[in-house]
Amino acid sequence: MVSNGARAGSGNPAGAALDDAVAAGRDDDEHAASNAEAVTPPRNVRRDTCVMWEPYALAVRVFRVGAVLLTFVALVTACSDSNRPAATASSPGASTAVASSSAAPECARPHTAGQSTQTLDFQGQPRTYELYVPAAYDGTGNVPVVFDFHGYGSSAKQQIVYGNFKPEADRDDFLIVAPDGQDSAGGRHFNLVGEPGLQNDLDMVSALLDHLEATLCVDATRVYATGMSDGGAMTSFLACRQADRFAAFGPVAVMLFLPGCNPGRPIPITSFMGTADPVVPFDGGPVHCCGGVALGGAPDTMAKWAAHDGCDPNFTDEQVGTEVRKRTWPGCKGAETTFYIIDGGGHTWPCSIDVGRLGHTTKQIDASATLWDFFKSHSLPS
Repeated sequence: MVSNGARAGSGNPAGAALDDAVAAGRDDDEHAASNAEAVTPPRNVRRDTCVMWEPYALAVRVFRVGAVLLTFVALVTACSDSNRPAATASSPGASTAVASSSAAPECARPHTAGQSTQTLDFQGQPRTYELYVPAAYDGTGNVPVVFDFHGYGSSAKQQIVYGNFKPEADRDDFLIVAPDGQDSAGGRHFNLVGEPGLQNDLDMVSALLDHLEATLCVDATRVYATGMSDGGAMTSFLACRQADRFAAFGPVAVMLFLPGCNPGRPIPITSFMGTADPVVPFDGGPVHCCGGVALGGAPDTMAKWAAHDGCDPNFTDEQVGTEVRKRTWPGCKGAETTFYIIDGGGHTWPCSIDVGRLGHTTKQIDASATLWDFFKSHSLPS
């Protein structure tokens, strides 16, 4: 949630299940510290529980089979072309360039694999963040980055478990960065509205991205933002104000379209929200925590993003589960706007750990896997 500094109620995903996952989760291939706060969260926290709705799953399987067949045809064609005689340079002195195996790498910034707590010195204050580096990262080629922002009263360590992009990062080789907000009497959160006595967290994120680009092999055209609740608000602010540095956005449980928002380009955005959210009303109104700030309704907010992206206002809802609707707008100009509505869903991250007091967590769609599939198809325009 956007905070006015008042005490948080039930707006964070902290709970016994999540705390236990942080304290007990460990991987055989990663260092597990004796201190519970430093233990690496489990990679597979979502994988055993998420089941796609069968009619939608069948459609996805058909699509994937078609994609595999098209890839096979392309490979066969390429192999056939490679067997043809190569063209010979006809002019005197013409030569053929040969790639050298000793060519310098595009980057030379190695880093130990696994999760670690890092500190950024920002305006004289230490700001902590969790960094996850997959085993495939070798520090020689630029890779994407997913920023994952925590909810009000939560933490980076909890969010890296709750969102858990590790399976995708291990498979597709990208970095995960989960910054910590700032502690206050109301609870740890991101300062987005100029609260006195706290640093500007939008500036902090920009400085952190500068630091990452200077110390790791980062593909600056493929940096993405997502987050839960207050982290969704942060994601929305970045979409409006730092669209020159982040390629696509994925807010969960809170999504905003700020007054005067004008990013200067179409914004790829995919969001998730439950219709029975007990903290942030789906159709708008005062939130039930964090000072009771009033937020606009999620459907209206996503319609505004669709309008910004030049989409037709007449949306289509596709049933992708008995609890999940996928809302899309046709005719978008350069960016897609997608809204996953979780019917009966709570203030939760789809297919993550159950946090009962925050309502129902659907297992019919995996928000993290869906967001990464969305993110990886977008990069900053040249």
